[in-house]
Amino acid sequence: MNPNIIIHTYILYRIRYSDIMVRQVGRPAEKDEEGNVISKCLVNVTIPTKLRDFLVKNNIPRSKLFRECVNRLYMHQICPKCYNENIINGIMALSCEDCKAIIKYKACGECNESYMRGKNMPKAVKNSSRFGCERCQ
Repeated sequence: MNPNIIIHTYILYRIRYSDIMVRQVGRPAEKDEEGNVISKCLVNVTIPTKLRDFLVKNNIPRSKLFRECVNRLYMHQICPKCYNENIINGIMALSCEDCKAIIKYKACGECNESYMRGKNMPKAVKNSSRFGCERCQ
């Protein structure tokens, strides 16, 4: 076999293969505010059929709805117990005004120890307008 034909065939193969690798397939990658590509994975969520029908009827994308809800839960904008948005930013914790659930305890501004109901409560620092905790007072 002629070595020139083998080399020529190899070069054509490499050119065609590189063309395939450059072409983008599917939707463009979603990026965050800093321009970094957001990596994603598939998560199956079972929902009632009536909810699915409502989402389809109102043209609400399920994946977008799921992401927004989970992000709001993560950012403590929705109560994980009753799903209401009436969150109170108190001295000791973030809590739900409707069901009175504690969503997240805050940390002491003096020693960074977490507040806990009945164990480590906030106390005013003497001769100051700041708050500390029982452990660092």
